Amino acid sequence: MKQNPNPNLPETLSRRKVLAGVAASTGIGISGLAITPAHASKDTIVDFMNRSANILLKAALNSSPKEFLKFIMRYTDVGGIAIYSLGSYRSGLEKKYEKTYIRGMARHITRYFTYQSRQYRIIKVEVGKKSWQVEDAYYIDTKLTLVNGASYDVLWQIVRRKGRYKIANVRVLGFWLAKFQRIQFETYISKQGGSVNALVAVLQNRK
Repeated sequence: MKQNPNPNLPETLSRRKVLAGVAASTGIGISGLAITPAHASKDTIVDFMNRSANILLKAALNSSPKEFLKFIMRYTDVGGIAIYSLGSYRSGLEKKYEKTYIRGMARHITRYFTYQSRQYRIIKVEVGKKSWQVEDAYYIDTKLTLVNGASYDVLWQIVRRKGRYKIANVRVLGFWLAKFQRIQFETYISKQGGSVNALVAVLQNRK
């Protein structure tokens, strides 16, 4: 396996176990991409997911950090994901550093997406025809097929923020990716004596 592209943050789960799933769950690929949209539907969640898949795959096609970052800031619940990722340390985030932290977290995800887009190729994405709601969250299935023939069933969690749909979480190979990141961040903060500012600093300074 290749070296962790972000040595400042620990790997708390086996990368071999989740790497392909992470790549698949984020819709990453570099060539031969094809999207199979859901059939005509009045379900706006389906429409949102098809649109999101198109934008994300275009970013992956170019392995473009700029396009990935734009996708994250526009189509995901980046603020909610950022706060959730702090876990038990969320109260330690100072108000004056909130925007810096959220932007740094978005760049952290962007670096990972870009790295994975150069390792894995997806040839087909099939968005489910229907979505369902549990409490205040919506869910929709997708099936992603890699160039080697492997396929993954990926579950997307979507929420409404200020009247707009946003991606809040993704589950692949049994892992919710936001939880994966929370474990990573909590482990790092713990090793820094509980300092959230230490995490903010490392995310801000990473290029």
